[in-house]
Amino acid sequence: MVTDMTDVRETETKSAKEGEKFQILADYAPFGMVLIAKDGTFKYMNPKFKEFFGYDLKDTPNGRTWFSKAYPEREYREWVLSKWIEDMKSAQPGEKKPRTFAVVCKDGTTKIINFISVMLNAGETIMTCENITERVKAQEELSEEKERLAVTLRSIGDGVMAMDTEGRITLMNAVAERFSGWTQQEALGRNIEEVFHAVNGKTRKKGENPVERVRGISEAVDLADHQVLISRGGKEMLISATIAPIFGKDGSIIGAVLVFRDITEKRKVEEDLLRMDKLESVGVLAGGIAHDFNNVLSVILGNISLARMYAKPDDEKLQKRFRDAEQAVSRAKDLTQQLLTFSKGGSPVKRTSAVQSVLKASCRFAVTGSNIQCDFNFPDNLLPVDIDAGQINQVINNIIINAQQAMPEGGTIQVGAENIVSSGIAATQGLILNKGEYVRISITDHGTGIPADRLSKIFDPYFTTKEKGTGLGLATCHSIIKKHGGYITVESVVGQGTTFYIYLPASQRGETAGRRERQVPAPGKGKKILVMDDEDMIRAIVGEMLDGLGYRAELAKNGNEAIDLYRKARESGEPFDAVILDLTVPGGMGGKETIKGLLGLDPKIKAIVSSGYSNDPIMAEFREYGFEGVITKPYKLTELGEILHSVLTGIDTNSFI
Repeated sequence: MVTDMTDVRETETKSAKEGEKFQILADYAPFGMVLIAKDGTFKYMNPKFKEFFGYDLKDTPNGRTWFSKAYPEREYREWVLSKWIEDMKSAQPGEKKPRTFAVVCKDGTTKIINFISVMLNAGETIMTCENITERVKAQEELSEEKERLAVTLRSIGDGVMAMDTEGRITLMNAVAERFSGWTQQEALGRNIEEVFHAVNGKTRKKGENPVERVRGISEAVDLADHQVLISRGGKEMLISATIAPIFGKDGSIIGAVLVFRDITEKRKVEEDLLRMDKLESVGVLAGGIAHDFNNVLSVILGNISLARMYAKPDDEKLQKRFRDAEQAVSRAKDLTQQLLTFSKGGSPVKRTSAVQSVLKASCRFAVTGSNIQCDFNFPDNLLPVDIDAGQINQVINNIIINAQQAMPEGGTIQVGAENIVSSGIAATQGLILNKGEYVRISITDHGTGIPADRLSKIFDPYFTTKEKGTGLGLATCHSIIKKHGGYITVESVVGQGTTFYIYLPASQRGETAGRRERQVPAPGKGKKILVMDDEDMIRAIVGEMLDGLGYRAELAKNGNEAIDLYRKARESGEPFDAVILDLTVPGGMGGKETIKGLLGLDPKIKAIVSSGYSNDPIMAEFREYGFEGVITKPYKLTELGEILHSVLTGIDTNSFI
């Protein structure tokens, strides 16, 4: 029998050549490769496989050995094995099964490997592997970098927008979304000017084009000042913005990043600080004006008081003219004190008073000439309070003016007061009052009311809803009431009206000057009084007033002269019974320094401090500086007599203390 083996030999030769080619390809392949028999034996490993892991066929002759060495942790090994079995059960000849596992190499290092297994027709499996450790590491670093960037962009308070060279948006952070009203998804690919809609806050002209601004620059630059960003919903905010180029690897500009922030509040704070500086200047000016103006008023009021004393008591028409003139001067004095309180604050110079008298006078004056009237309701047993009448008058004026503006068509304002007792626990109108007796003042209008979102802000400095308002009226009221040891609060219903409540501690002094008729001061009986004042007219009029009260007056124009006169009087055996010292002497020794010198001569001196500039703390805390009494300029004859009587006798008349 003869068999022709030519085709067989050719096939075998061809297969051998194909195998040789496969061997060459496998040996020089840039990826690892292993041929696995049906029984799990490793029949072939290429050099790259050995290079990746360090294992050869002697180390890992089969799959069982490979799994024990490549995956030494039992739990992880069982998981990998389960995935391998799962793939083999479902694999079809020629089907690729990709998997990624962490492999422990012979030298102990761990690598991230991409495996691709392919089952052959004969049941064998070819598995290729690619070392992607560096790629995974780079991806993780990139992911971490992106996360850090995302966290940073989320955390900063600035809006950030990135764009390409054509001005199309490529990125926005959450702040930019909130400021602009656009979400990143909506804004991507849109032109920056469509999303970042800015105008000049002063001229309202279109703002700078960020894309044009970034061309030709190599570093970050600021956009123009006074930029106002208008959001998608129409909300406006003052912003500051910076734009910087984004450079590619070759150094060319591939885009730009725009960073902007809301400076509305910052600008407001800057304006407030500037306004405070101006107010400080006004305060200094007001102090000088108050001092000089009150000196003039002192002369006027002193002459009125003397004329009233010299006039016939039964001439009612003339006496009424004098009373009206005195009231007008007192009103001018209150206006001066309002200017001082508005500009600098100042401690109240209190005296025990019937608050209903202050309320009636203040309210009637505030509504004069308007279409508003006040309806008063006071109980007969209303307790007295210790107040600075001028400052409380300012509080009432501010509240009444606000009420008038809330009632443009006119109407009635209810003004009342009542006694209340606080246990220190119960809350009243949102306040927890300290324990004790209070007089609660209520002022109610029937105007437009205050919206709830504004109600908590009305006492904040500079908060105002009026176009020309300063926002200082109610803030000043709050400051004044607080310095009186009291509380102020408000209730309001839109469309129905507003009620202000003022709580003032009840006086512990008892009967008030306001509840009794002023008595003619007791005669001086020749007692000696030293008057120190830098104004010639003041010295002259006070000297004459003292003469009219029965005192003997000596006059000094400054502290040095007063100390010299006081010393000589003591040495002569005819000392002064009391001294009245002007607090402010421009260019000379005033009352604060003078009293120190006089106390050195006579620790028991009876001294009264006087000033038209009552913001000085000495006027409120006069006893701490060695004075026995205080009197504010301008003052009437009766007021001068009462304070002298109080200091000389030690009897508290409650008039000016």
